[in-house]
Amino acid sequence: MESHREFARASGIVPPLLADPEGRLCAALGVLADPTGNAKRTTFVVDRDGTVRYVFEAVKVPGHAAAVLEVVREMNS
Repeated sequence: MESHREFARASGIVPPLLADPEGRLCAALGVLADPTGNAKRTTFVVDRDGTVRYVFEAVKVPGHAAAVLEVVREMNS
């Protein structure tokens, strides 16, 4: 969790980042890639009511932020 805090601080990220050290949420969401507990890189876009509205699987960094922003803007328009 400390690595999340440091990453957010260094990157200027304001919203809280989620940490799941026991892997319970990752297991429930089906994003555990292997038995060692490593999660697949996945982004869930959740609306204000807590409903998952969009899932990005097999995330690749280049272009990802723009794609997420586009989905969020569409949700809010």
